[in-house]
Formats: sequence, C-alpha cells, structure tokens
Amino acid sequence: MRNTVSLVLLLSLVSSCAYSVQPATGSLCHAPETTYFSCRTTRHTTVSLCGTLPSNLQYRYGKGAQVELQFPDDPATGARQLGYAHYSRFQVERTEVTFSHMDADYAVFDYTENDRRSAGVHVTTADGKESEVRCTGPVQGQLAPLGKSLRCDSDNALNGGQCP
Repeated sequence: MRNTVSLVLLLSLVSSCAYSVQPATGSLCHAPETTYFSCRTTRHTTVSLCGTLPSNLQYRYGKGAQVELQFPDDPATGARQLGYAHYSRFQVERTEVTFSHMDADYAVFDYTENDRRSAGVHVTTADGKESEVRCTGPVQGQLAPLGKSLRCDSDNALNGGQCP
C-alpha cells in the first residue's frame, strides 16, 4: 500500500512537471509564464510574448510547440532589450513591441481602429525588405500593459519622438 501511494505521488509529480513545460493552447508560453501576447498566424505559425515581468520577457515564433526563433536568448534580459511604442487617439489604439535581431528589425503589433483589431509581426531586413505576418483568429493578451516594464522606443514613429 505504501509503495502504491508513493508511486501515485511520483506519477502525479511527473505528469504535473510534463504539463508545466507544455505550451498553453495557441501559445508558445509555458507555465508559470504569463502570455502577454499570442496568436496563430496566416502562415500557420504562432507568435508569442511570454514572461514574468517586470524583467523576464521573450518573443517566440514557431510551429506547433517547436520554437523557430526566440529573442532574447535569456528572458531575464527581455525588459531591457525589447522596446515599446504606443499611439492613441479617438477610436485608434496602436501598440508595438520592437527589437533587432540578426540584421532585422521586428515589431510585434496590435492595432485597433473603429473596433477592428489587427495584429502580427512586421519584419524589416537590413537591405530594406519588409514582410508582415498577420494574426488570424483570436489574439490572446494585449501589448499595452507592457509599457510599464519595457523601455520606450524613441526611434518608433508611434511615440512621436517623445519618451518620458
């Protein structure tokens, strides 16, 4: 009986550990991380911003549970390496989280205009080529709350050249 109880406890620990490393549905984030932003894209991939702020934050892009790109390598440096930009006026809200990686600039965007939401990732390479990967279906989380923890991206036009 005692061995059976020990085995049941061990199996429940193993299964809870296995569960904690699996991404949440529709996200590349893992428990106990918060999904600050996540969506499936038109390319059948997932874009996620995951972490535990005020310091840990990481961009992840991949298919299924397979991460193809993550930035930064160490999530503990994310709040310092990712930038934040925001613009708002009547019926318009535009927010971006930006970073540069391997000769490309990335902007995870979440825009709402007249109650219509569009989100995804803009990528601009060093040679000026631009591409956009749009979210399709529901978007989890919001970028706006990240403004309290991320550095202001003074180069981003959304900020109008002004950072507090």
